[in-house]
Amino acid sequence: MSIPFGVLSPPSVSGRRLRALLRSPAMALAAVSCLTLGLGAAVAISSAVATALLPSLPFQDPDRLVTVYRTTPHFDTGPHSAANYLDLARSVQQLQSVAVLSPATMLIAVGSEVSRVTAMRCSGNLFSTLGVEPVAGRFFDAGMDAPERSGVAVLSARFWRDRFGADPAIAGRVIALDGQPFTILGVAPDRFEVPHGPRVLRADVWVPLRLSAAAAADRGSNYLMALGRLAPGATAASASEELRRLFAGLVEQHPELRGESVRALPLRQEAIRTVRAPLLLLFAAVLVVLLIACANVASLLLARGVRRQREVAVRAALGGSRWAIVAPILGESVLLALGGLAGGLALGWIGIKTIGSLAATELPQLAYVSLDARVVIFAFVLALLTALICGTAPALGALTVSPQSVLGSNRGGGAGRAHQRALRGLVIVEVAFALTLFIAAGLVLRGFRQLMASDPGFDARRITTFEIMVPPPAHAGAGAETLTVRRVLDPALERVRHLPGVEAVGALSQVPYENWGWNFNVRYEGQSDGDPTARPMVENRVATPELFAVTGQRLLDGRLLESSDDEAGARVVVVNQALARRDFPDQSAIGKRLYDPGADQKLLTIVGVVSDIKNFGPFAAPQPEIYRPYRQWDDGTRFPVLVRWLPGTARPSLRAVADAVHSIAPGAAVERWRTMPEVIRDSLGAPRLYLRLLAVFAGIALLLALGGIAGVMSYSVAQRTRELGIRAALGSSPGRTRALVAGEGLRLVGAGLVLGLLASLGVTRLLTALLYGASALDAGVWVGASVLFAAVGLAASLAPTLRASRADPMQALRAD
Repeated sequence: MSIPFGVLSPPSVSGRRLRALLRSPAMALAAVSCLTLGLGAAVAISSAVATALLPSLPFQDPDRLVTVYRTTPHFDTGPHSAANYLDLARSVQQLQSVAVLSPATMLIAVGSEVSRVTAMRCSGNLFSTLGVEPVAGRFFDAGMDAPERSGVAVLSARFWRDRFGADPAIAGRVIALDGQPFTILGVAPDRFEVPHGPRVLRADVWVPLRLSAAAAADRGSNYLMALGRLAPGATAASASEELRRLFAGLVEQHPELRGESVRALPLRQEAIRTVRAPLLLLFAAVLVVLLIACANVASLLLARGVRRQREVAVRAALGGSRWAIVAPILGESVLLALGGLAGGLALGWIGIKTIGSLAATELPQLAYVSLDARVVIFAFVLALLTALICGTAPALGALTVSPQSVLGSNRGGGAGRAHQRALRGLVIVEVAFALTLFIAAGLVLRGFRQLMASDPGFDARRITTFEIMVPPPAHAGAGAETLTVRRVLDPALERVRHLPGVEAVGALSQVPYENWGWNFNVRYEGQSDGDPTARPMVENRVATPELFAVTGQRLLDGRLLESSDDEAGARVVVVNQALARRDFPDQSAIGKRLYDPGADQKLLTIVGVVSDIKNFGPFAAPQPEIYRPYRQWDDGTRFPVLVRWLPGTARPSLRAVADAVHSIAPGAAVERWRTMPEVIRDSLGAPRLYLRLLAVFAGIALLLALGGIAGVMSYSVAQRTRELGIRAALGSSPGRTRALVAGEGLRLVGAGLVLGLLASLGVTRLLTALLYGASALDAGVWVGASVLFAAVGLAASLAPTLRASRADPMQALRAD
């Protein structure tokens, strides 16, 4: 038989290696399956990382954009007041332009039906600052945000398609928003959205921000989110320094701003700040899965190499070079990796679609995750690295083969000690990696369960919430002056209260777990009018008297809000226990008075203290807050309503509630119909997504480890057939044989457990952001994972152990 050792063409080599692999279909299928799982997970997560951490922002020169924050001693990512924004925008030189946005909701009338649309009020220079072009028509400019100009609007591409059938002649069409005519100027690009810190600002309709003279002079209401474009030669640091200097001048002119400042940070950097650490941890978890898959494939190739020792020995005896010996092994490894890449791309594409559908509502930074060229190239490089990792150990093992010992043996190639040590080492590494990942997933799950089990401060199980919206009074039109929240809310709540199954109904300006940062620095009667930002913060709520019957908050002191707390009565508030504990730790809060942060600075008297609810959701302790009567509050255009239904009854339908509201106010909209458990679930969207992905990867790791242990143990039993036969012939019982084989498997798993536990001690320190209060050394998780993997090792060793104990001694002794 002649064996060519010359340089062969790649097609010839690859064809030969492929035919060789096909002669061992079980091994090839197992290897490709392992790599498909590992590379598929890597493709999915690398797509998420590329989308969120390496975003290709659809703006002109996006690295010149900065996010501009207002800072105080309490937070450093705050919005701006209109007056401060206008002063800064007029004076700053390091920024070519400064634009602002403010999310809003508006009512759109289509025929007789009124519905809610998400809107974004923005300065006229927003689109030019970002550097985007419309897909139809044109954008509004800075001159169109003057208060006296007629209404104009820009539609999002999705809204244009869904509501107007992508009408190419949409420019110039007039629509009614909040009862007023707005002329459509154009359509924004597809998926147009503006990152602002952790938020992604998107809307159906973009309209100019029109500031009245009073609004333009207001420095107390901070609601504008700002971004800017750097001037030529400027940097984010130089712009931030100039903005701080300019704001210091404003503080000198307006002492009420003492303690505040501003800063500018790169927009791209801020857009990924909150998702960077969790996604990088998930990416690390995926690499662990891929390494486990590589270990499995390396084990399979090592086992295959033992069977091919005679072939390798012949090559070496005939003078084959070292490359000629390792080339077939590396070639097979490359082919397996390419097969795994094909399967991984397909599996990764499914994972990408799944992540995208989950992230659409839970993590907006991943809403448009896709399989792009960057990810495909990365996956190809990763597959080649995988081939190198998988083939290195078998290739090195082939170089240690002694032609004399192999060719001089009647039994052909057997597994030497080096091969056995390599196989056992790979199993130990697999178990260690898988255990580390499993403990990490268990700790994150424990933290998430603690979040879910945390007491929100009220019974959310039988509460449904919806929102009543009316047009702004100035836009209501003839005969619509009754459509104000104050005039609609009372009769509407009365109608809903009498629907079948309703136990209680109330309204609150901000739904629990959905905090919009409506707060102020509180000053109590008798305190000096010093630096306002040095005062403690308090959350501001407006409520109807019946709210506490819905939430079930306990009255701890004083009284609740009453229907008599109206414009004619004394201004009063009810506070929560967190405020009373912080500001009046050794005395009663009843009777204490605080200044209203509004322009009139009237005093508000505390008349009651109620138990806490988690107004910031499950991530933070209840914050100090006040509840003021809605009849003493200026008219608004929207108000959330909470309905508690009776136990054992069906909750009222949206149609029944909407009919009840429309019987009072036909022009109102009833929107955002959700149960309170759904609100709570939505507030946990990001951690739930991270947990799901980490759990999937931990499950894959466990599955791969199970297969790796079983494969190595089966191979070990096959290699020891003669030895086990001799033991049986000499009188060793099947039980002792089973104990011998099982003991070997458990020793490997035990070594992997020890190594994995040591590795976990270091890895879990990196998980603090995902543990949500759970201990990184939670004994239940560590012990449970260890016991599980010990059981997995035993189960994986079971079939080979039983096969060994049933071996026929005579057949084993005759085995070649």
